[in-house]
Amino acid sequence: MKQPITAGAVIVAASFVLGGCAAGAPADPGQDEGEPVAGGTLTWGVPAEPSAGGVDPMVGTAIATEVIDSIAYDTLLVKDEDGTVAPALATSWEQQDELTWVFELRDDVTFADGSEFGPDDVVYSFETRKDGGSNATYLSSMESVEVTGENEVTFHFSQPDGTFLDAVSARQTFFIVGEEGYGTASQGERETRTFGTGAFQVTDWTKGVSVTMEKNDDYWGDEPYLDEIVFELYEDQSTLLAALQQGSVQAAAFTDGSIAGQAEAAGYTLGDAAYRQNLAVYINPESGPLSDVNVRRAFSLALDRQALVDTALLGYAGVSFAPPSGDPGAPDASDLPYYSRDVDEAKRLLAEAGQQNPEITLSYMGDVAQAHHPVYEMMQQQLTEAGITLKLDSKPLSEIAPVFTSGESWTDLVAIPGSPRASSVFYFEPMLLEGGVYNHWDGNPDAEHARELLVQAKATADPDEYADLVDRLAEEAADQVLEFVPAAVPVYFEVWDGNALHGYQSDAFYSRYRLDESWVTQ
Repeated sequence: MKQPITAGAVIVAASFVLGGCAAGAPADPGQDEGEPVAGGTLTWGVPAEPSAGGVDPMVGTAIATEVIDSIAYDTLLVKDEDGTVAPALATSWEQQDELTWVFELRDDVTFADGSEFGPDDVVYSFETRKDGGSNATYLSSMESVEVTGENEVTFHFSQPDGTFLDAVSARQTFFIVGEEGYGTASQGERETRTFGTGAFQVTDWTKGVSVTMEKNDDYWGDEPYLDEIVFELYEDQSTLLAALQQGSVQAAAFTDGSIAGQAEAAGYTLGDAAYRQNLAVYINPESGPLSDVNVRRAFSLALDRQALVDTALLGYAGVSFAPPSGDPGAPDASDLPYYSRDVDEAKRLLAEAGQQNPEITLSYMGDVAQAHHPVYEMMQQQLTEAGITLKLDSKPLSEIAPVFTSGESWTDLVAIPGSPRASSVFYFEPMLLEGGVYNHWDGNPDAEHARELLVQAKATADPDEYADLVDRLAEEAADQVLEFVPAAVPVYFEVWDGNALHGYQSDAFYSRYRLDESWVTQ
């Protein structure tokens, strides 16, 4: 069995009421689940499917993609329940000096396409990612990776990188692909099926309907009990709740905590959730009102973040900056500059900037994550009190996706809910480092000091120094207002029928690794 990892809305008005005896009547938490049973299909309702890049782990960065890929692909290392780094595809690792890491690899792993896993695949995976894949900025200081033994690879760095071990042990960061299978597949094949070493592989994707994963018969860990996992798409949260009650799905991932709470009240199991997802709003300061730091500061001061949490998100959230409030390395947002609401000061700053009534556009995904939409609407109301007009530009996910997949530009502001990252500085890298998909700060002196702090934090191997630099980086980014974070929420609220799905628990990185050992009632 693979080692586990750890890391660590409102409501779309719902008239649906759980009543009587639901088809998925709740299980007694103390009830003996009995011996695991092999076979069967788990149907899991989800609010979104993979978007641009599909399930290609080198391209797709949407949360729906990462969840599926973390089941289909493996990483070199993982983390156990107390955060200790543990073996996965690598059996051992050593930092020979501050610029060199050496990994010894397993010799008994086969990819789902039948090709053998080896050090060439690790080299291929990291070189492909560094040459423009998703998360390429995380490898900015990696100079090279090479095969140095029969089952050994060595990484060379141009400077110390204190985040590298965290990166290679996080399930959403550096998936290993096969040079023979993935490397020779067409773009279309990479986007619609998987070529990993994980317990389940994508064999069918009916867009707009479902993604089907089948058990990998060549899996290197303990054989999974489930034969198949089907992720069914339910864009409407109330419809998904009804499907859970009726037994059409045995588990569900909600983005709306209020609806998940309805299911829990009826006796379904609600997994533990941490506030690991920032509702990040990224800035394009190259033109328009937001090119002036005082306008950005006024915007920040006009926001009542606690009201956004309490009212717009009904308490299913936390006041946050970057890293998100649920991250162990998160700063105390209440101490950050321009974070306590002050409408009068906001007006003064706008007058100083000569822009008493600026008009700013915020683009967001209008067809997904509906539970987040009231946040943007409430922001619009709050900003009006300071004289700021916020134009809300609802776009389909397909139009927003190129921003976070290929770095396509946007006007003024774009809302991109983020996903948990392996290390605290990773939340800043796509915004500040060259090649980052949200980086419009190159050459802008407002971001110069933040970038320096980021580089220093990334290079230190001392945990205390790292934590101090992250706090200083967050303070500088808030002072210069390099991004807006109205709140942090759980990535998903996972709910399941305890009479149907057994042996499962949520994990803070939403990787669903326990599906490897879960089973369903036949």
